[in-house]
Amino acid sequence: MHLVKLLAKKEVAENTLVFFLEKPKNFKFVPGQFITLYLKNNLAHDFSIASSPKEKELIIATRMRDSSFKKLLGKIKVGDKIKIEGSSGQFILHKNKKNPAVFLAGGIGITPFRSMIKNFPNRKITLFYSNRKTEDAAFLDELKELENKNLKLVATMTKEKGKHINPKMIKENVKDWRRVIYYAVGSTGFVQFIADMLAKMKIKSENIKTENFSGY
Repeated sequence: MHLVKLLAKKEVAENTLVFFLEKPKNFKFVPGQFITLYLKNNLAHDFSIASSPKEKELIIATRMRDSSFKKLLGKIKVGDKIKIEGSSGQFILHKNKKNPAVFLAGGIGITPFRSMIKNFPNRKITLFYSNRKTEDAAFLDELKELENKNLKLVATMTKEKGKHINPKMIKENVKDWRRVIYYAVGSTGFVQFIADMLAKMKIKSENIKTENFSGY
């Protein structure tokens, strides 16, 4: 358990806040892992770390909902101390650098992918990022700036263009789409939709890794 200071917070998308936390001395984590935040009344919540190990702060991002935890979290001021525990989790990037990765993010499920992308700029990654509208898309401008020969961004806005991630979209944007490793993060419904779609595409189950972000 660590007691850390809130260094800053800001809105990064509509109704979505980013919190910059002090990183404890000698704190280690692997991109894709999460920490647990503890607030008053023993309220706790897990959050994927959005920052890379190379960054000075620990960054988390969340949709601000009408829950007891989120109400308390929203009231925390810069300089206040927060208890955190971790890092934890096995949702991490595969080690074989020759095999590209496909990231499929639904909404705030982008957070572990930001950590991976920032930490592994030389890995071949195609990121499909689905939101209802542009204003909902956390870190979108930053991800556009990070695009290069290794990172390809395909952003879809379901309410603006009515376009969901689909097999045709993947086949048009991913070379050797049958062999790459797929990672899906988002709500339970989004992850199930992606898992069903990939199964219909005959992608091997061992090449699909998922993480649910219900309540984020």
